[in-house]
Amino acid sequence: MPLPSFFRSADYTPRKLGWLAVTLALAFAGGGAAAALGLPVGWLSGALVATAVAALCGAPVGINHHLRMAIYVVLGTSMGSALSPETFKGIATWPFTMVVLLVSVPVMMGAVMAYLEKVAGWDRRSAFFAAAPGALSAVLAMAETSGADTRRVVFGQSLRLFILVALLPAALGGLGHEPAGTLPINPVVPDVTTLVLSLLVGIGGAFLAEKLHFPGGAMVGAMLASGAVHAFGLIEGRLPDLFLIVGFVTLGANAGTRFAGTRLETLRRFFVDALAAFFIATAVAVAFAVLGAWLSGEPLTKVLMAYVPGALEAMTIMAFVLGMDPAFVAAHHLARFLLLALLIPVVARLMFGAAAVPSTDVDLDRTEPKD
Repeated sequence: MPLPSFFRSADYTPRKLGWLAVTLALAFAGGGAAAALGLPVGWLSGALVATAVAALCGAPVGINHHLRMAIYVVLGTSMGSALSPETFKGIATWPFTMVVLLVSVPVMMGAVMAYLEKVAGWDRRSAFFAAAPGALSAVLAMAETSGADTRRVVFGQSLRLFILVALLPAALGGLGHEPAGTLPINPVVPDVTTLVLSLLVGIGGAFLAEKLHFPGGAMVGAMLASGAVHAFGLIEGRLPDLFLIVGFVTLGANAGTRFAGTRLETLRRFFVDALAAFFIATAVAVAFAVLGAWLSGEPLTKVLMAYVPGALEAMTIMAFVLGMDPAFVAAHHLARFLLLALLIPVVARLMFGAAAVPSTDVDLDRTEPKD
């Protein structure tokens, strides 16, 4: 029986290791500078900005898949420490916010797609897949077989994540949310034995979730397993700050390196369109978040974090750092991921028919997109 992907061996060449070291050095420098300035989620956002700039300048920066999966386990394990019996009492309000979220998805996609196709002049296939709010891996796999311009899809999704990670914490602070620091404030594990047990629990949960092909398996599985033992009082405390700093920096670097291979001409052509699409999607998310918060009685900032069109892992980790309920945010982003993964193939088949030839109306950037 094969092992999950993050347990398999990898072929590390000196060149790949060298650029991985450069990537991490840039990310730590950017994250450290942002944290020193006291910026919200500084280690994460600073690393993202530093590596994105390097990527756009042509540097072949990148984060190894195995390192990324290991970091998801570490962060998921620590996020599980934020779960408590009070967390599960709050589940009673989730059906209200879940229903509103699921209604918001087609509205958001329709609004963004209408702009990209009718105003920006994108072909319908590319506009459809670029409008999907998250689930990039699943969306990209479907876009590649539908004739869409995958560079546009990846660029639009990557720019959206970049803006959310860089600016959303400050925006939530403007709405009155506190704290907005660089690291979570819940207590650290009291001793080495508890630290080792916490990691083993997280690894076990991640292993099981990956074997079951659960979306965001490494992080979500580790968070659920860790959350279970914390909710029952078997283990107390999150992982030490050093673990979290490495995790935040690596995650930020991974998001920033999505721009690797993107030419400046590609950036110039797609930037305005993707930026306008982001603001349209965010406006829809805010409107539905206001409705969801009103129906459920939950804080607007918490519901907005669950509704914004960002990646499951990044938004959940941001919620954790900002002192929100990571289980609430993860559950909603996971629900949207599953909805998109299930319905997009059906809708795409109805709209576009069987597999089509790739779009030929644009000069594509032929470099390989980052996933």
